[in-house]
Order: sequence, then structure tokens, then C-alpha cells
Amino acid sequence: MKSVTTKRLSLLAMFIALQIVLSKFLMLQLSGSIRLSIDGVPILLAGIWFGPIAGGVVGALADLLGTVLFPTAGAYYPPLTVAFFLIGFSAGIFAKIVKIKQPMLRAALIVVPSELIGSMLFKSFALSLLVGIPFPDMVAGRALPVCAVMVVDTLLVMLLDRMLGEKALREPLQRHKAASVGKRTTAMSYDDALEYIHNVTWRGSRLGLERTNELLSRIGDPQKKLKFVHVAGTNGKGSTAAMLAKVLFLAGYRTGLYISPFINRFNERMQINGTSISDDELAEITAYLRPHAEAMADHPTEFELITVIAFEYFHRHAADIVMLEVGLGGELDSTNVIDTPELAVITNIGLDHTRELGPTISDIARAKAGIIKPGGDVVIYDRNPEADAVFAAVCLERGARLHIADHSRISNVSASLDELRFRFSLYGELVCGLVGVYQANNAAVAITAVELLRQKNWAITDQHLRDGLRLVRWPARFELLRRSPIFIADGGHNPQGVSAVVVSLNAHFPNRKITFLLGVMADKDVPHMIDQLAPLAQEFITVTPDNPRAMNAADLAALLTESGMTATPADSVPDGVRLAIGRAGEDGVVCALGSLYLLGAVRAELGAN
Repeated sequence: MKSVTTKRLSLLAMFIALQIVLSKFLMLQLSGSIRLSIDGVPILLAGIWFGPIAGGVVGALADLLGTVLFPTAGAYYPPLTVAFFLIGFSAGIFAKIVKIKQPMLRAALIVVPSELIGSMLFKSFALSLLVGIPFPDMVAGRALPVCAVMVVDTLLVMLLDRMLGEKALREPLQRHKAASVGKRTTAMSYDDALEYIHNVTWRGSRLGLERTNELLSRIGDPQKKLKFVHVAGTNGKGSTAAMLAKVLFLAGYRTGLYISPFINRFNERMQINGTSISDDELAEITAYLRPHAEAMADHPTEFELITVIAFEYFHRHAADIVMLEVGLGGELDSTNVIDTPELAVITNIGLDHTRELGPTISDIARAKAGIIKPGGDVVIYDRNPEADAVFAAVCLERGARLHIADHSRISNVSASLDELRFRFSLYGELVCGLVGVYQANNAAVAITAVELLRQKNWAITDQHLRDGLRLVRWPARFELLRRSPIFIADGGHNPQGVSAVVVSLNAHFPNRKITFLLGVMADKDVPHMIDQLAPLAQEFITVTPDNPRAMNAADLAALLTESGMTATPADSVPDGVRLAIGRAGEDGVVCALGSLYLLGAVRAELGAN
């Protein structure tokens, strides 16, 4: 049985009490040996959630205590207790064996054989001895009611496991794990945790996997117990990961999502089924990791610490699969400590982070190709021959299988400010909740990834795919924040990303001039970004994003003015939002872009969640 905690004991006691109530008061007695009852549900759940021993103990104790507390005319009969033990024990065994994630099928493959063993066979055997009816006749007489109960139990177990299973399995591991390394973990508040994570001790970017591997090893390598889709690339990583996460969630999988940076709150960086990590759990996991990180001779960087927090979080929540977005590059990024993932996905490649990754497309592609693992499956965006040649060579070298997204399958792209429609061969018309016209190409990558996951026996239907694309939402990706004037926010932060925004602006607002709210990082190719925006610009309002690497708003305005543009610096992002709206007028168009680091403040000023 899993380690004993107060929470587990309380839940097991509740299961025992519930089984007694169902068995003694909520059942229909059809004859002396045949009845209808759903009293097996608590026993089955105990086995599924807490293992075979726990399930067996709940079944046995519930029958024993129920007989003692509410005696019937007959004496206590131990073989019936064994039957209940077998139901719970078998459920725990089958829960470990069954790897299928589709909820109803998984529940059926656990419940049906467990009740066949414990109820149909052993309980019938015990009752045949008790009442003197031949075993075959007893089985025949009980077959119909037991089968009816199995159907109802399967439905109830499936529903309760989906609604409550994650909460039941969530454990306060901090105290137990900290004790295993002989250190006392000091409790943290949420603010304490953020202050610790962002502390100058961890600052800086030092490429390499040694520190991340050491910290993970100290806490039991939670990443080795998870499955991943690893997503790298210059642009489109977040959108593609969000599409895949939505599709897998709708297919019934407990789906993790790890992204960087966040838009509104730090917690967005790690999510389960679209819900960000809670303040309390972030504080708890950070406090648990603290003594391990501080015991290291070479302390982890901030991003490495956050990555390990995420792995521990996904492991505690028993995520079925995690969409894992690379932070920088690929080969030496801290996310690359994982073993061969279900898929490695490499989105669109462009010139960015050249100081860290190299000055050419080939250099950058080689760094991104670091996520390609021996024997793995790799999906690439295509459209960049220089980068694609690198990916093909690395796949050949490592025995990985290369899959190329086929953008020729896309046709009839039609965009509005509410949805993006396009046709995709084999699926007909699809609707995407991300409205930038460039999202059709990101969707092609996501669809290719889904088709490969199906080949790996992930149960994803066409309807899951359709609904996932339609319902996906991702902040600051050509996001409409206001209609009068129209206010668009997009995370384009390098020449390639800005180029994609320009294509969407031309598609949505042909022959119209745009008021740009612009904030950029100083280490970006700002002149090239300006060159692409200039033909569309009515004027620029410049702001300073909240990041140490940000270009000052006055310096950016001066650079724009030197290029012949009209530019006005604002004292803050909120001031810039208000100024841009005023300059555009009620019938105008505003587009905020240049860095994801400014868009949280933009969205907050406009009341976006």
C-alpha cells in the first residue's frame, strides 16, 4: 500500500463507512442469495486510487464492521469478507496494468474483471457453500443482477475517478520527501516562493544540463515518470503546445502544459487541464526544493529551478502527458533532461537569440535539434530548407523518424476577429480559436502531431481534434482585446514573428493604417522589425516592457523617428495603452506587440483575464 498519511486514512475510513451504508441500507434484496447493490464502488475506488492492499483492506473491513455493527439473522460468514477483499485487491492490480486512458474503457477494464473475480466467481462460490446450492446454479442465478451492477458501477467509477481522482491522489509530499534527505523544510508563502525563485542567487542563463539533472536526482527524478511532447522552435511554440494540450484534454487525458514566459501571472507557466498551479502548491513545492537546491555546490539558474518545480508538480498530479515548451534553444535547455519523448515538435525557425545560439539559421536549427532523441519521432514545421536539412541530418544520425507538416493540406483560409476557418485535407473545414492567419500553419503542425500520437495508441478522435482547435484560447496571439477602437495584442517579438503579424493585419484590415503600441527587448533585431511595420503604421507609441533587457521607450522612439516614423514615448504601459487608444480614435486600429513581457500589463489595463 502507498505511504500512510492522515489524508489517505481519512479517505479510506470514508470509503469503509460509505460501503457499509450502501450495503446495509441502500440495496434491493431479490432473494436469500441475490441482491442489487452498488456497495462495490467505494471498494473499487480505494483499489484504483490507493493500490491493491488498500482496496482489499477497505473491502474486508467494511464487510466485517458492517456485520458487527448491523448484524442480520445469520452468523458472520468469513468467505464473504474474502470476496469483498478480492474486489478491492483486483481493482488495484488492474488499475496498475491497464494503460488505456480513455475514461470509460479504462473503468470497464478495471471494474468488470474485478467484480467477475470477487463477486461473480468467489462470492457465488461462498454463497453456494452457505446455502447449499450448486455453484453453477448459483452463478447462473446471480449472472443478470451482477452484470447489471457491473454496468452501473463502471459508470459511477468512471465519473467519480474523473471528478475526484486527481484531488484524492494529490499528496502533501513535502514533509515526507524533505525528511528523506535529513532536512527540515521551512514553510513558504506564495510571495516568499516568488521572491526565492526570482532571487539574484539564481539569476543568469548558463546553458547546460548538469545542474538540472542533479536537482532532479535529489528529489527522485520525477521527469522519468512522465510522458512528454517536447516543443522547440523560434515562433509558434506556445500556440502549437496550447492546441495539442486542448485536444489531449478533450480526449480525456490529464494534460500538463509548461510554457515561458507567462502573460498575466507566474502560475501560468505550469498548468494541468488548463488550470494553473495554485499559489499554495507553488509555495509548497518551492519550499520542498529549497534545501536540495541550496545543498548543490553549483546552484541552479532561475529557469532551471522553475523547470524542476514544474516536473515535480506534473508528477504529483499524475499527468498522463505534458506539453513541454523549450525555454531557449534546445540541446542545452533545462527541459532537455527528459528521455525520449512521445514526440519532439520543432516549430518555425528564424533568427533569434543569435548571441546564445549562433548567427546563422543552421546554428539555430542545430541547437533546436538537440531535443531530437535516439529512436524518437520528430515533427518539423518545414518551410525553411536550411533548417530542415539540419533536422534531417540529425534524425538520420540518431535513428529518429522525421515527419514533416504538409502545409499544402491547408486551403480556403478565412479569418475574422472571432475565429479562423480553413480547410485541411482529410478533415474538411476546421475552425481555430486563435485568429491570426499564421495559426493555420501552426495548426498543420499540431494536426500532424495528433496523427502521430494516434499511431502510438493515444485515443484521440477526429471530434477531439476539431473541438480542441475550435476551443483553444491563448493570450496575446493576435488577441482581440477591444472593438472600439479595435485593439489587437500579439506576442511577435522578432523579425519573423512581426512578419506573421503584418500578414494577419493586412488580411484583417486591408488598406488601413495601424497605431502601434511597441515595446521591445534591446537585444532584438529592432531595425528589421521597424522596417516591416513601417508601411502599415499611422504612428508609434513606445513603452518600456517590464524586463531588465528592455529597450527604453525614449530610445525606441528616437530610433523610430530617425527612420522617418512618428513616435511618442509613454511613461508606462498603461499610459501607452490610453495614449494609443486616444490617437487611434473610435474607428481606428491599435496593435500592441514587440515583446510578451509588455502584454500582461496591456491586457490588465484593458480588463482582460
